[in-house]
Amino acid sequence: MSDTFTMLYYPQRTVLTYAGEFSRTRNMPFNTTRKTIYKGVDSTLGFDVKNQDRKPINLLGKSIYVNFMNVINGQLILQRKANLVEPESGYCEFTIFSNDLAAVDPGFYQISAVITDSQGISHSLFADNNRKATLEIELLDGAYPKFVASRTVDFYALGSDYLSQALPGNVAKNDTDTLHTLQITTSNYTGTITVLGSLEYASTGNYFVIALEDGSTSLSLTDSSATQAVNFDTNARWIKIKHSPALTNIGTVDKILYRN
Repeated sequence: MSDTFTMLYYPQRTVLTYAGEFSRTRNMPFNTTRKTIYKGVDSTLGFDVKNQDRKPINLLGKSIYVNFMNVINGQLILQRKANLVEPESGYCEFTIFSNDLAAVDPGFYQISAVITDSQGISHSLFADNNRKATLEIELLDGAYPKFVASRTVDFYALGSDYLSQALPGNVAKNDTDTLHTLQITTSNYTGTITVLGSLEYASTGNYFVIALEDGSTSLSLTDSSATQAVNFDTNARWIKIKHSPALTNIGTVDKILYRN
């Protein structure tokens, strides 16, 4: 027995009113549907800009700027120029990219839009028949993977070598993804960089050398001034990084970032 799931893709489209001209017709829109977007993906909101008679506004020569704001204190989180998709029909789109909201908490927010004419004069765009200029939007989390920032590796001296703190590996996070990545930045550095792993619950001992993606047991550098990525595959509860400067070394390991 098989189950079939239907996944729908549909644009979120809203009517905004430009009340810049006198009209005897009171035919403002009434928007009651809350907009919903998700962290982890790009979201596009469409806007039909019309006048008080519900006729499309020609957007040629005009600009639409959309604000994404905190609903509690009105703080601006994001402002972006809308893309005029069908300017003669008054239709434009505003895209919120996933990285725009990486540091924004889930919750309720507001969006507003401003239209600027060819003379540089800005006017409000209204969302309902009470001349309300804001729309409610809900930011949700949990439907898509979260962005996980890389961890900065710190070192302490151990004889002539330098050893990092214990970094939680994929096993410690109950993660089946065995791909690990280092971003290494050096200045005139000569030496080797070795990756160590442990499966012990305690982070203090029983470390083994982990082979890198090319099969080598360490990364050898000679007078290196660059930023490079190093990948390796392993199951480990803890990860440590060791760098061993050569006797002829006059440079430094400036920064190492780790992510899994």
